Amino acid sequence: MFPQKHIVYIYFLCFLLLSIKFFSSPLFPLFSIATFLTFINYWSRFRAAELIPGTAAALTLFLFVSFLKHAPAENVPKVVWVYEYSPNYKVAVLEGWKFVRVKDQPVEVGDYAYDNGKEFAKGNSLSSFFLRERYSLYRKLEGKIDYPVSALVGAATLGFRFELPASIKGFFSLAGVYHFLAISGLHVGVVIGAIAFLLKLLRIPKPLTVSALLMLPLLPLTGLPPSAVRAYLFTLLIAIGLENYRKITPLYLLGVVMLFTIIFGEFNLSAALSFSAVGGILTAIETEKNQKLKFLKASVAPMLFTLPIVFSVFGTVNLLSWLTTFVLGFIFTPFLIFSFLSQVTLLKVEVINRVTETLGILFIKGAREAFELTKFAIIHSELPIVITGSAFLITLYLILFHEGKYFLAPLLGLLLYGTLNQTVVSNKTLTLEGWKVNSFRFISTEGQRYKNCKIWASYVFPATKKLLFRSQLFDERVPTLERWVLGKK
Repeated sequence: MFPQKHIVYIYFLCFLLLSIKFFSSPLFPLFSIATFLTFINYWSRFRAAELIPGTAAALTLFLFVSFLKHAPAENVPKVVWVYEYSPNYKVAVLEGWKFVRVKDQPVEVGDYAYDNGKEFAKGNSLSSFFLRERYSLYRKLEGKIDYPVSALVGAATLGFRFELPASIKGFFSLAGVYHFLAISGLHVGVVIGAIAFLLKLLRIPKPLTVSALLMLPLLPLTGLPPSAVRAYLFTLLIAIGLENYRKITPLYLLGVVMLFTIIFGEFNLSAALSFSAVGGILTAIETEKNQKLKFLKASVAPMLFTLPIVFSVFGTVNLLSWLTTFVLGFIFTPFLIFSFLSQVTLLKVEVINRVTETLGILFIKGAREAFELTKFAIIHSELPIVITGSAFLITLYLILFHEGKYFLAPLLGLLLYGTLNQTVVSNKTLTLEGWKVNSFRFISTEGQRYKNCKIWASYVFPATKKLLFRSQLFDERVPTLERWVLGKK
C-alpha cells in the first residue's frame, strides 16, 4: 500500500532538514532529490499547503538549535579511557581518539587534558560521575570475568570497546555481526523485552511501558551513546502506542525519532546506518502480506538498506550477514541478558558471572566459526556515491509511488553490481607498518581489497593472517629470528 499521509509528511521534513544540514557536502543532491520526491508524492495525493506549518516549525527549531551549537566555547579534550599497563605506565585516551603517555602525574577518566596531554586537570565530579562509575564497574568486571569475555561484556553493556582486541572485532565485522558489539536498538530492545516478559509473568499491567521506564535508570551506564538514546526513545514510543492506543505506525515513529536526531543531535554515519537498517525492516513488514516472504524480506532488508552507505564508506560486505545475524542472535540474546544481570548485581552473584562467561566464550567462538564458514561470501567494492545514491533514490521512488512493490530490486541490483565490480589489488608485494596491518580498520576495510598479494609487516598477529585470508602475510621478525637460531646452532 502507499505510505500513509503522516509518514510522507514526517520524512519530507527529515529530508528537507538533511538537505540544509549537508548543503555544502556531496550528499546535498541526494537529500534534495529525496525531498523533492516526498514533496511530489504528498502534493499529488494530499494538500501541499498542509506542509507549511510543520515545515515552518521544523525549520525554526532547527536553525535555533544550530545557532546554539555553533556558539563559541572552549574545547578542552576529556580523558575517556586509561590503559593501565602498570602503576608507572599508563596511556590516556582523549576525546577524538588521541593517545597520550602519562608520566609522573595522576589521571583518571573525566579529567581534562591541556597542552596536548602534557598537563591534566581534575574534571567536574558531577559531569564525570557516570563516566567514572562505568570505568570503575569495568575494572571490577575484569576481576570477575576472564578476558576477553570481560571486554565483550564491557562493549555490550557499558559501551566501552577500548579493550576489545582487533582480532575479535575483525571476526565479528567480517562475519557481518559487528552491530552486536555496539550498543544499539537491538540491545535496548532485548533488555526491555526481557524485563517486559518477566513483568507479564507477574501480571503487571502495561509491561512494555513499565519495562521501558525501568530501563531508564540503566541508560547512563551505557554512556548514553546517541544510538542507545535513539533506540530507547523509539522503543518507548512503540510501547506507549501499543499499550495505550493499540494502533501505531512504527515507520512514522521512526521518522519522529529521526527528525529529533537531525534537530537536536548529530546525524552521523552511525545514525544513518541505524535508521536505514530499522527503516528497511519496517518497510518490509508493512509492504508484504505473505508471512514467509515478510520474514525473509525483514531478514535481508537491514543489509540491503545499509548497502549504499557501506559500499560508499567501508566497501566490505559479507553477503550472508543476514544469516549470521539470525543464527548468532540465539547466543547474543541470552549473553546480553546475563551481561546486564551481572552488572545489576554488581558482579556479586557468581552463578550469573559464570553463565555470562560461558555464553561470552560461545559468542566469540560462534563469530569465528561464522567467519570461517562465510568468508567466501565477503566482497570488497568501493563504489562512488552517484551509483549508491541512485540505488537509494530509486528505492525511495518505488516505495512512494508504487506501493512498495519491488522496492528491494534496486538494492539487489546494487549488490549484484558491487559483487561483479569488486575493488581488487592483486599480485603485489607491499611493506606496511605492523600497527596498520593489525588494526581493525585495515582488516575490516581496505585490507580486504588485496588478493594474492605478499604483505610484509614489522609484526603480524596470527589472527590477522586468518582475517586477511586472500593474501600472504609475512612477519619481518621471523627471518631475523631464524638466522639467530641457526647461528646459535
